[in-house]
Amino acid sequence: MLSLKESFRYQKFLNGLMECACRSIRDREHSLTTTETHKKSAMNPDAKDEVIEVASEAEFICNDDVIDFILWLIEEKEKLSHAISESKARGSIDIDASVETNKFRHEAEQAINEMLLYKPTVKKSKGVDYKFNAEGNQAPYYYEVEVSTKEAYDKDKAKRILRNLSKESNELSIEIDSGMINTMVDYEPMFDVSEPYDDVVAEFASNKGKYIQD
Repeated sequence: MLSLKESFRYQKFLNGLMECACRSIRDREHSLTTTETHKKSAMNPDAKDEVIEVASEAEFICNDDVIDFILWLIEEKEKLSHAISESKARGSIDIDASVETNKFRHEAEQAINEMLLYKPTVKKSKGVDYKFNAEGNQAPYYYEVEVSTKEAYDKDKAKRILRNLSKESNELSIEIDSGMINTMVDYEPMFDVSEPYDDVVAEFASNKGKYIQD
């Protein structure tokens, strides 16, 4: 049995194994063998032809075994995914809905926080206008311009909403964390998530009967 949190971690582990396995069978060197036929007899009747299979520079698991491993991974991913769905249905809260709701809350919190960063300001500058002087000519004169800004919303209400959102978000996060730890999934992992791909696929190839049920 795994907790829901451990199950999601194991899902990621299976995803990583699948990526490595698919990368392995896509490798040209893993997919083709190279054979050299040295036709010496054509030029020298006393010589014998030689057929040499060129060995790969690095060891790897053959594609047939890796494809079997890929098929097994598909079955394991399906099995684990169904087990996770069933455990979620039995959980005290709807984990997926709660996570999505909290994402929206966090987005709203961030937007309100950024809105509250804008502070009212008062700035002074100079303006210019014209008037007729004693000689009847237009002459410029300068005056002070005060430019002020203020909140175009209910600041107290916004702060109150922000506090409520934060409180609700934290409370739901605690419920989600509790659900992830205490909700158990009926699934037995075959490998440890810390095992590297090379070790896992080598173990699978060496002991197929342990993993593939006829």
